[in-house]
Amino acid sequence: MKEIIFAGFGGQGVLTSGLVIAYTAARAGLNATWMPAYGPTMRGGKANCVIKISDDENETIGSPIMENADCLVAMNEPSLDYISFCKKGASIICNAAAVPKDHKFPEDAEVTFVDFPEVARKVNNEKGMNIVAAAYIIKKYNMFSDDFAIESMCKFWEEKGKANFNELNTAAMKAGFELV
Repeated sequence: MKEIIFAGFGGQGVLTSGLVIAYTAARAGLNATWMPAYGPTMRGGKANCVIKISDDENETIGSPIMENADCLVAMNEPSLDYISFCKKGASIICNAAAVPKDHKFPEDAEVTFVDFPEVARKVNNEKGMNIVAAAYIIKKYNMFSDDFAIESMCKFWEEKGKANFNELNTAAMKAGFELV
């Protein structure tokens, strides 16, 4: 089972990042949970979600609660509080635009800094940094083929009535894949 935490401020798209990955996993026939947590403010408050994905269709997920994460995607410095929920040797993917590189990380952690907003700007989708981050995780863990992930993300947005963003989000997702 893979457990991933996306954390940041409200408005950074961390809940959506996790939902896109969980939706894609479910479309692939895997068991998946997505559990969001956020404060009362829409923009600027703390937000996070936990995604758990089975390794195959026969593996069950006992609880959606944050327990022993394989990976933390930290979109801001306060998100680093969730390191305590990560297993030893976990991957910590930091938004280079908002997390200081001199932070004291656990010695056994695999820490990577990616400037998600800059990558999104390069594909003319400034609000798509969360899609870049989701794509980065999908590719890093070889979760799904690029084509299936893009197809699933587009279907996700179509079901939400937001298919008009598919071209921009596809560009953001491809840019995220290319980072790995």
